[in-house]
Amino acid sequence: MSVTVEQLLKLPSLNRAKVIGGHRGLSKVVSSISVLESTDPGVLVDEVFPQGEFFGSEIVITGFLNSVDNVPLQLANIRRLAEGGEVGLIVFYVGVYLPRIDPQLIALADALDFVLIVMPEGEATLRYGEVINDVMECIYRDRAQSSSVVLDVLAGISALPKHLQTVNTALKILSDRISASVLLCDASFHVLNLVSWPRGIEGEVSSGFQTIQQFPRSGDSEVFPFVPDSRIYRMSLGVDGGQQMELLLIKAGLPFDTATLGQVIDATRICINIWGRRHGEIAIHELVRAILQDEPLKMHRLAEIFHVDVASLHEMWIVESEPEDAKQRLQGLLPALRECFTGFDGSLIMDVYGGRLLIFLGTPQTQQEAERLSAAVMETVTADLPDAVFCRCSGLQNTADVRTAYLGFRESLSDAMRIYPLRRIYTWGDMCFSKNCRLVIQAGEAALDTCLAVISPVQTDSEELDLAETLSVHLLDAEMSVTRTAELLHIHKNTVKYRIHRISNLIGYRMDKMPELLELYKACAVRRLLDKE
Repeated sequence: MSVTVEQLLKLPSLNRAKVIGGHRGLSKVVSSISVLESTDPGVLVDEVFPQGEFFGSEIVITGFLNSVDNVPLQLANIRRLAEGGEVGLIVFYVGVYLPRIDPQLIALADALDFVLIVMPEGEATLRYGEVINDVMECIYRDRAQSSSVVLDVLAGISALPKHLQTVNTALKILSDRISASVLLCDASFHVLNLVSWPRGIEGEVSSGFQTIQQFPRSGDSEVFPFVPDSRIYRMSLGVDGGQQMELLLIKAGLPFDTATLGQVIDATRICINIWGRRHGEIAIHELVRAILQDEPLKMHRLAEIFHVDVASLHEMWIVESEPEDAKQRLQGLLPALRECFTGFDGSLIMDVYGGRLLIFLGTPQTQQEAERLSAAVMETVTADLPDAVFCRCSGLQNTADVRTAYLGFRESLSDAMRIYPLRRIYTWGDMCFSKNCRLVIQAGEAALDTCLAVISPVQTDSEELDLAETLSVHLLDAEMSVTRTAELLHIHKNTVKYRIHRISNLIGYRMDKMPELLELYKACAVRRLLDKE
């Protein structure tokens, strides 16, 4: 959890304050608080907030004491604060030193989603320190209770304008969250990003780092003598694309625990994967990873960044192919695959994950639309990967369902392909059924005999081979179509009809009788699994 502007307004020192502008920014995360009394916005541009540079998701206190009668200057300061990543302004001493809040300030705050808060008007006894103490205590208390560095970093960066959503910004948020200097290097320890904590010791950190002859092993730490009472931690990490990088942390005071270091690695990897790519490439891969790993909080934070309505995603389509280069070939097909969904009104996420094509989407309006879309996907894929198979998992309600379906697909696809060798398109029901058949085999001889007993009359008949094969093909491959069964067995339809009539007499009921047909169907599937092992 992270502290938002809206939560701060419930603090004792702020509960009488009023929000007069930028209401859409109330959900923004606050990392700190500062005081600013500047007469010249150029100072903000050149010294405090250099162009394109992120300072922090701070909330700022001011009384505009040096510009009480200069509205253009007040407007310029608000604009630059917002551009620097600040979330809002708390204005003191309105009606005391500052005559009033000009309506232009409110209009600008609304346009920038920059929260404009006014303390009780006409009160000269208000003190900055009370608000500062309250806000910082709230932030530190929240950090002590929060176990997720990843969620805090994502929450901080998701609220920023796109031009500030960069790896360097993310590392600054991470640095503030863990109170440590962060250095991101390539595999040769050339520094790519350096964020010092506190910010004023960047020179000591940089010069000290350059003198290190041998770094600790990955996962270890050692004393960093250039900053008092500190240690340097090294963590090697791999990111999408196979790139190897080194993450170095310099922490004074209490050491990191293993759990925190693991979260730092995860947060850094996510930020590199998302914001370390070329402009315009969205790393939806991380959102897919969060969905499949059943991490709903992380998923919702990423969904906010990507503006994806994950609540409307109830289907997962999976495409798998055997060639070693299938991942690269599927990746190359993504533009064409997205064309398959032209005109589809529902939410859509598409990515190659774990060597498989994954498509998350809202449930198509009709079965015909679902069949048309899945056929278009398979036609596009099989033109380049003719052995590809497809599975449609429907009715998924949450990330737990998605993860269960994904793991179930991985576990049961090979059995499903043995039971239904002529298919290339499967359903989640096929996977569940295949798993149940496998469980029968694994349960032992007694359970297996009970399952197969229903087809034993067919297997002991003098026409056993013909009848047993006809039964399996009719149920498992031909969807009980006499014409299709005849085509697959290369025999006349009348022969199929005769054999089905003969089977019905042997088992004691018609082939279309429910619920007996369920047990017959399962027995044929289990028998086919056994025959193919």
